[in-house]
Amino acid sequence: MNIFLIPYTWPRHLLMGLWCGAAGVMAWWALLSWTVMFGPFWSPGWDGPLLMSAISTSVAGASILGEGNLRRQRLLSRAWRLLLVLGLAMGFTLIWYSLWHSFSLWAISKIFEDQAADARDHSLVSLRFRLGAFAMCGMSTGMASMMGRGIGGWKGMVNQVGGGLAAGLCAAAAWRICIVSYNDLYLAGAAMGLAWGGAFGLLAWGIPDELYAGWLRVLSYRRYGHRVPIDATEAGTKERFVGHFPRGLDLFLSADDGVMEMHVSVAVDQKRHYKLRGLSLQPTMLRRFLESYNLRYDPRRPAPLEARLRSGDQITIGDGDNSATLEFLMLPREER
Repeated sequence: MNIFLIPYTWPRHLLMGLWCGAAGVMAWWALLSWTVMFGPFWSPGWDGPLLMSAISTSVAGASILGEGNLRRQRLLSRAWRLLLVLGLAMGFTLIWYSLWHSFSLWAISKIFEDQAADARDHSLVSLRFRLGAFAMCGMSTGMASMMGRGIGGWKGMVNQVGGGLAAGLCAAAAWRICIVSYNDLYLAGAAMGLAWGGAFGLLAWGIPDELYAGWLRVLSYRRYGHRVPIDATEAGTKERFVGHFPRGLDLFLSADDGVMEMHVSVAVDQKRHYKLRGLSLQPTMLRRFLESYNLRYDPRRPAPLEARLRSGDQITIGDGDNSATLEFLMLPREER
């Protein structure tokens, strides 16, 4: 989980799901390996709570650790947050599993007396008596993650706890499908850990745009590769100007390339939306896949034209052989 190795493309949204899913599978594998190599030191009634608590703990910890790595937090800060979340996830999962199991046994014994014996049988592989446990343990993952991130309010609760609830239900569905379709408890455990972590990683916390900043890079041969940040190095910078005026501009290009004194500018607002503004009467084209915009300044308009920028957009300023080409890129904020 290194921000310098994650390009600003749509697959980055899947990364946390893969990271947390791998953590869930590793927790299942570690518990299974201990059982095979050393044997269980617990009674059969603890198989379910220990498996769910191991997966819940590893998924919540992986989510917090992945965020800390991407934000490049101090090692000590990452360590104490990770230990806090691991303890909370373990405690919440065991408590809520026990409460749900006790409540479900009481409710079934009062309402469905003929099914009470099946509900007490820990070896019974049935989602009928375990769906609530999956949901409660998934919510425990979200609660631990929410407290570790210090998120408050309804929005944070819905995001974290709701994501945990969905993760627990996805794990239940994957577990049940593998049992019904393949009759394989080994595969069911692996699928449960993968679905639990994958759903939570996708829903609870994704890689935010704030970890990236916009850059302008020259593609023309005169200054090929020269680039300037939009807001990566100076906290107060909001707009960058491109032209051939000798002083005061952020990116200098030769007038021989058809570049005016002030040709274009790139501005960023508080919502991290990057916009290109055309400031010249000379041709100014913004091109991307299946789209193109002519931002040439029209003196009849009260303000220059502007267009939203996306990573990979190319800007052609000037016309014909006397033209220059720029590229807009989103790179990690710590890029130099």
